[in-house]
Amino acid sequence: MIVRCMTAHRLPARLGAAPVARTRAKPAPDPHWDELFVFDDVPPDVTSFTITVQNAGKRGKESEVAELTIELSTLANGEEVEEWYPLAGMTPIGEWGSLRLRIRFMHELVMPREEYSPLRQLLLEPGLPAVRALAELCRADRQPAATALLHAFTECGRGAELSRELLQAEVNRETDPRAMFRAASLATAVLDQFMHAHCKPFLQAAIAETVQKLIDAKQSAELNPTKMDSPEDACNNAEFLLMILDQITLSIFTSPEACPRPVRYLCGCLQRAAVAKWPNERFVRTRVVSGFIFLRLICPALVEPRAWALCSGAPPPHAQRSLLMVAKCLQNLANLIEFGAKEPYMEVVNPFILKNKERMVVFLDQLSAAPEPGASPPNANNNSFDIAKELATLHHICVAHLAELQTMAKTQPAIRKLVTVTEMLTKHKHKYLEMIR
Repeated sequence: MIVRCMTAHRLPARLGAAPVARTRAKPAPDPHWDELFVFDDVPPDVTSFTITVQNAGKRGKESEVAELTIELSTLANGEEVEEWYPLAGMTPIGEWGSLRLRIRFMHELVMPREEYSPLRQLLLEPGLPAVRALAELCRADRQPAATALLHAFTECGRGAELSRELLQAEVNRETDPRAMFRAASLATAVLDQFMHAHCKPFLQAAIAETVQKLIDAKQSAELNPTKMDSPEDACNNAEFLLMILDQITLSIFTSPEACPRPVRYLCGCLQRAAVAKWPNERFVRTRVVSGFIFLRLICPALVEPRAWALCSGAPPPHAQRSLLMVAKCLQNLANLIEFGAKEPYMEVVNPFILKNKERMVVFLDQLSAAPEPGASPPNANNNSFDIAKELATLHHICVAHLAELQTMAKTQPAIRKLVTVTEMLTKHKHKYLEMIR
């Protein structure tokens, strides 16, 4: 079961928060957490879960003030739901507000690992036809599918191959190179998780020092006049932002060797695929890699540094805005685009972009110049995941999309095998269920 505690609405002004598994304290009335909690192997006698909201008092004292209980029987098996849930107060004071949750509950029998061998072998077939079929079908279930697939391929040292094949499929599917990696798909979910697993040392080398400097600084890098305390701050803020941009680009541009070889290899694959598809598109080899590295790695890490282990706590509000401004400027530089009339207050950054365009092109080419890393040794990363559970998740997703797979199987022989294996595993699972009963 996966629960993401997202945000709340109209909480009483004195509330903090500490739901089950404990979020960090946030100020009322509209706290925003967006914290993810994963509960594996929930005991079968658990039929509901309760989230309790507490006041974070002085000296660490806390008091329970409101709660909500959700019955697991009300959740569709394997489907993600995102809703506002009303809170009930411990004492009657009127309305207690509501909590927004994104929940995915999966009740699945996990058979012994050897039962899933046919499915595993099918997924690992050369060219990955079964994976490509799932990529066309997975929508709301793309995140659990991405996790399960990446674990299944990583276990046998083929995580980079999975990412490469899905990346190639993403290029084949896209009609506009400027839209690469902007859609939510199985491919982008796998790539995000692949980079999250490999790129923390690179982020430490490239941006961690700047992140900490912005968190510690009293000076703001805000340029939006509607978000400044005083219009007189504009000049100092701009000078500070440009100084930070010079520092972080130097750090990034001198760190290509810190980027893991599998990720650099994928960048090279992406360049070659994009140039082959759009040979007359100027700068396409640069922009597709910048979308991969900046749009989905460096800029998200700047905006959410705690999620990438770049800081221990949430940055203070002024630092969060500064980090956002830096990410915004780097994204434009990575896209080789200056700021325009829509945001006139950002035009002060354009000389910096013009000065660094060529350096960005050179950096992305250097980053992409890496040979194929080859297969990693099985279990080289001391993986702790349960492969039977991951394959059970993939079987569950295949069952959910069985009708669509059956339609695809009429013209694709490789998909017929996936349908056959899915139906066979379903029969085996029913036999195990009968034994349990």
